[in-house]
Amino acid sequence: MRTSLATALLLASTALTAPSWAQTAAAPTAAAPTSTPTPATPASSNSTQTVTGGTFGGTLPTDIGRVKAKGETTPSGVTRVDLGGGLMIQEDQPKSRSTVTRDFIAKQASTSNPYQLVEMLPGANINSPDAAGLNGGNITLRGFNSDQIGLTIDGAPVNDSGNYALYPQEYLDSENIGQISIAQGFQDLDSPHIGATGGVVNVYSRDPSKTAGGLVGLSYGTRNVQREFVRIETGQIGRVRGYFSYSHYQANHWRGPGTDNRDHFDAKVVADIGEQSKITLSAIYNDAVNNFYVAPTLANFNQFGATGFQNNYDRTYNPGGTANNQNTGTNGYYKFRINPFKNLIMSAPATFAVTDNLTVDVTPYLWWGYGSGGGVSSLSESGFNFGGNKISQDLNGNGTRTDKINYYLPSITETYRPGIINKATYQLGNQKLIAGYWYEAALHKQYGTGSLLNADGSVADAFNEGNNLIITSGPFAGQKYQKRNTITNTRTNVLFVGDSISLLDDRLTVDVGVKQAFISRHGQNLLPSGANAAITAFRNASTSETLPVLGANLKLDDKNSIFGGLSTSFRTPQNYALFDSVSATSSSATNGFTRGGVQKPERAISMEFGHRFQGERIASSVSVWGYHYQGRQFQTNIPDPSGNGSFISQNINGGNSTGYGVDFEVGTRPINNVRYYVSGELNRITLDGDIQTSSSLNGRTINDYLPTRGKYAPQAPSILFGIGMDYDDGSLFAGVKAKYVGRQFSSFTNDESIPGSARVDAMIGYRLGDIGPAKKPEIKLNLYNIADQSVLTGVSGVNATAKNITGRNGGTISGSAPSYYVGQGFAAIVSLTSGF
Repeated sequence: MRTSLATALLLASTALTAPSWAQTAAAPTAAAPTSTPTPATPASSNSTQTVTGGTFGGTLPTDIGRVKAKGETTPSGVTRVDLGGGLMIQEDQPKSRSTVTRDFIAKQASTSNPYQLVEMLPGANINSPDAAGLNGGNITLRGFNSDQIGLTIDGAPVNDSGNYALYPQEYLDSENIGQISIAQGFQDLDSPHIGATGGVVNVYSRDPSKTAGGLVGLSYGTRNVQREFVRIETGQIGRVRGYFSYSHYQANHWRGPGTDNRDHFDAKVVADIGEQSKITLSAIYNDAVNNFYVAPTLANFNQFGATGFQNNYDRTYNPGGTANNQNTGTNGYYKFRINPFKNLIMSAPATFAVTDNLTVDVTPYLWWGYGSGGGVSSLSESGFNFGGNKISQDLNGNGTRTDKINYYLPSITETYRPGIINKATYQLGNQKLIAGYWYEAALHKQYGTGSLLNADGSVADAFNEGNNLIITSGPFAGQKYQKRNTITNTRTNVLFVGDSISLLDDRLTVDVGVKQAFISRHGQNLLPSGANAAITAFRNASTSETLPVLGANLKLDDKNSIFGGLSTSFRTPQNYALFDSVSATSSSATNGFTRGGVQKPERAISMEFGHRFQGERIASSVSVWGYHYQGRQFQTNIPDPSGNGSFISQNINGGNSTGYGVDFEVGTRPINNVRYYVSGELNRITLDGDIQTSSSLNGRTINDYLPTRGKYAPQAPSILFGIGMDYDDGSLFAGVKAKYVGRQFSSFTNDESIPGSARVDAMIGYRLGDIGPAKKPEIKLNLYNIADQSVLTGVSGVNATAKNITGRNGGTISGSAPSYYVGQGFAAIVSLTSGF
């Protein structure tokens, strides 16, 4: 599969890019404004802009504004005129929305993933295990975690269709990103998400150049960071233009043993079929194999530091050690902890101007992903679980059933997610009528086969596609051993309608709309039922939600405007809530399963009111917001409903939250070649009630409640502040940026937290003149964490309580230590880039 997909993409790109090889003499000049059309750049004396969307748009690429710079544009897409150095645009939305453009993106380390590129924006709390961006990380917005935030690329949703997780290291290469916008609280009416209670992140790829040529880049940095990138542009051929790019990226881990490798392809074709109509096809293919980083506890970090052996995986293999206790460490051999994954994202957004008043947008898409995340477990030959059955089997063939054998037991997922978004816009006098329909059929396969390790402890097949799999004996003779084996079919049908009314000579715009969502999940658990646990083979769950939205924007004069609105959102329970599960290694599974199908969706209602100032040299935005959030989806232990006195692990509605705060950002246009940017957020997000759980009282296990009423929400710093400065005179460019993130709690009872911390990054570069076929070559040095601080930057794993605590009913609730992201120390990356 890996070879065939990569080959197919390569062959397709050959047909696309072949004409460009013969036309390299006509490479794009730096002054060609069409070489990198950056969406939604602010209007100024050097640029023009059209911003569209409102409450009803912004998700689809046909909704965003376009810019045509009147001055020079570098081969990497820098215009030198965008607000705040590319960290802000001129907005007319009736909601908070913040955007980064090519002016900022092109000056960051080319290794940056989309999370890292938006970390300066208001309210964005970004955590990453590494500066290189190869290991993903996490984003929170206004207290909502990444699996509660929707993300699209060119209009296609890319959240995991089962648990809504995001993996930013898999997405577009930074050279191919045109802009990224985040709506901190409001979704667009056409946002294609069923798992986003919080805000949304929309990523848009750059359009192909109208001139043949391309871009090449090389990057090298600390910890053996190496990256090569090349993009080939066809230029305009009739009505069609396109590009194809390839990058290879590898890096050693900055702490502990481990390496990361990534091969990545991007392609895009645009067909201009009319003055206001066009069809686009984009494809992203990613193939990576990474090692995991350990997320340490607070106690371990304080005692051993970031690079201490106890906070990293073991460097050498001990054949006599268990899977989770190698040598003197406690985390296992690093070659056990691998994360192989490959995925394909395709979308074909098209816009058709049917008449002068009617426009139709159609975006079909496909998301495919296959890979695993996990490690090695130890199976006891004397008894291990296969579904609800206990099996005794000679696994290593030595004639006994008394050994404990290490096997590679990853959690494998394969997803097929096709869908289509349709939207019609009709201009009727002073009204813009919107109607649309989104359909998706997602197939989610999750299984967990086991395989033998190599003699040196390494994994024989990262994707477990080989012949060394565990085959069970006894009543299940000949079957592949599985620690899980489920299939989820999710059908999504969403209708939306809206009306955008222009009043007071176009000074006032009022948007009113409603979205009606119908979601059905069908889950099939293929694990065999047995005496140790009853496995329910089929479960269905359905959700129907009506989601109104209201927004308004009033222009007070040419420079000042006020906006406000109300939005509703929801999140369908994760697919794993449908399935019973058993431990792969426990000798008993009677209490080890989850009973699903009992949760209601999360729901949120959000409100905003704000002011924008947009002058010739400076622009600002400030918004006051609040929300009420119902039914947090939470996993805990509750009494078995059968009344047998035992407890089970189950997803429950973990209570409500209330949040309110203020966001702001200020950006300037060039003042003596310098642009400034400031952003921040102050908030208060608290839990409204106690969370159901179990406790121990006088030797008995009882139903109890965590005392969480009034506590602060975990992973939600109450203060965030960023400041940046960009200098660019056309040849020399430099910048510095800093972000402070306040205290973060890591448990629902607030009994553990990490203090606030700041990080300062810097950048300097120089552009040369044309040198033969090389157009505007530049050299750039990016410095990460120049103060070389070693701190915990965020919460990786939230727990109910970190320490033992007395519950509301008097019992003792056991605590468990949360885990954390460790911020990387100083790192440097030098990049050479040139157009051709």
